[in-house]
Amino acid sequence: MMIDFGSEHLFIGIGLLGVFLPVLWWRRRSLSFLFFFSVFWFYLLAVASVILFPIVVNTDFPGAIFKPSINLVPFSFKGCFRDTGLCLRGMLENIALTIPFGFGISFLCRVKPKNIPCIALGVGIALELSQLIISMVFRSSFRAADINDTILNGVGVLIGYALFRLFAWFYLTITDHFKIRHSMIFADIYEVVLQTRSVDSSKTAHQV
Repeated sequence: MMIDFGSEHLFIGIGLLGVFLPVLWWRRRSLSFLFFFSVFWFYLLAVASVILFPIVVNTDFPGAIFKPSINLVPFSFKGCFRDTGLCLRGMLENIALTIPFGFGISFLCRVKPKNIPCIALGVGIALELSQLIISMVFRSSFRAADINDTILNGVGVLIGYALFRLFAWFYLTITDHFKIRHSMIFADIYEVVLQTRSVDSSKTAHQV
């Protein structure tokens, strides 16, 4: 039996968002933050639809031996010899999956650059661990827990954060050069990207 990501799962996700937003508003979060949070939430729903679904339920005899598919050998791509193009596509998809996370996390909380590698590793582990849990709960080897996917997901987070830093530099350079006044959501974006300048200034001061 196979369970696909359907409208009911989307409605559950939207319902949970409807619970979180009033709480965040009560905690005096700005409308811009609520917007960033909502965008990030829908991104997480999209990730869940790819990582967790479809869920294949093993309907074999309950006493049958089940062995989850797990690879703990880094940079072991044995399947690539059969279909190099498909393997390369899978690698790129694993990287692309977490680039938005690395780019968008700074809009929700203040992230120190030194913590990004740990966050990247944590994201990769969390995604693969969730697949392993689903596999064991439903006794299905449809999803494989692979340390290479963990590494690739982590690389995606690092690339996403690098793109955010590039965006922050570009945004600050343009707005400062043309002396653009910031208002509404652009004021919040400016505040977020301005944190990168303060972090860099602090780092330079320590080095001196």
